[in-house]
Amino acid sequence: MLFDTAIIVGTGLIGTSLALAFKETKEISNIIGYDTDNNSLKAALKLGAIDEPAKISDISTVDLIIFATPVESINIILRDTIDLIKEDTVVTDVGSTKYEIIKLFDCFKNKKINFIGGHPLAGSEKSGPLNAKADLFKDKYYILVKSVNCDQIYFNKFERLISKIGAVPIKLDAETHDEILSVTSHLPQVISYYLVKTLMDLKEDNENYLKLVGTGFKDTTRLSKSDPQMWIDIFKQNKNNILTAIENFEKELNTFKKDLIEDKYSEIKDDLIKISNFGF
Repeated sequence: MLFDTAIIVGTGLIGTSLALAFKETKEISNIIGYDTDNNSLKAALKLGAIDEPAKISDISTVDLIIFATPVESINIILRDTIDLIKEDTVVTDVGSTKYEIIKLFDCFKNKKINFIGGHPLAGSEKSGPLNAKADLFKDKYYILVKSVNCDQIYFNKFERLISKIGAVPIKLDAETHDEILSVTSHLPQVISYYLVKTLMDLKEDNENYLKLVGTGFKDTTRLSKSDPQMWIDIFKQNKNNILTAIENFEKELNTFKKDLIEDKYSEIKDDLIKISNFGF
C-alpha cells in the first residue's frame, strides 16, 4: 500500500474522480474529504469516493493531501493550515497552472513538504461530484512537476499511484507547463467564451442568430459552460503566457482576414490543407 490516509480538499469533478480512481487501486487505506460545499461533500460520500467527511484541520493526520480546488484558493487554505501539515507528507494539486504554486511551495525552506504540482489532462465542461468517473484519467496524460523540496523517493511513490489509476505521467518544469498549456488549454477556453459573447452581442439586434445556432457552433463553444471562477484564477496566474498565445492567434487570424479581403483563396486553401492534415 502506497499511502495510509489521503485527504481530498475539494470534492468536485476532479477531486471526486481522483478519489474513485484511488479507491480502485487499493493503494490508499483511507480517503477522507473536505469541501466548503456540504452538498458536494455529501454527494462524494454517497458515491463511495470518500470514506468520511473531514475538517480542514484533519490534514495534520494524513500522509497525502490533494488540493482539488481553484488554484487561487489553495493560497488561502495554506495560509491557515501550513503549520498543521506533517513533515514528509506528500502534497499535490490538480490545477491548470503550475508556476505560481511551485514558487509558493519552494518558499517553504524550513518545512519538509514533498509538493508535487499535478495536472491531469482530463476533465469536462461539466462540474460537480455527480459527474465524477473512476476512469476519467485512464490513458490520459497526467503532468507532474517536482518542487525543489520534494524528495525523489516521495515523487516516485506518487508517480506510481498515478500510473495505477491508468494515467500516463509526464514530468515537466513549471514554466514549460504554463507556456504550453496557455496554447493547448487556456486559449481554446478564451475563444470558446468569446465566441458565445459575440453571439450574445449580435442576437440583441436579431433573435434569429440564436435560432440558427448549429451543432458546429455548439461543439466549438462547449467549453463556455465551464466554471468561470476556476478560469478567472487560471487567467490571473498565467496572464502573460495567455496574452502571448492570444497575440499568436491574432496573427494567424489577421493573415486569414487579409487573404480573404484580397481574394487569395488558393493561399487560404493551402493553409487549410496543411491544417486539416495536421495530426494530434
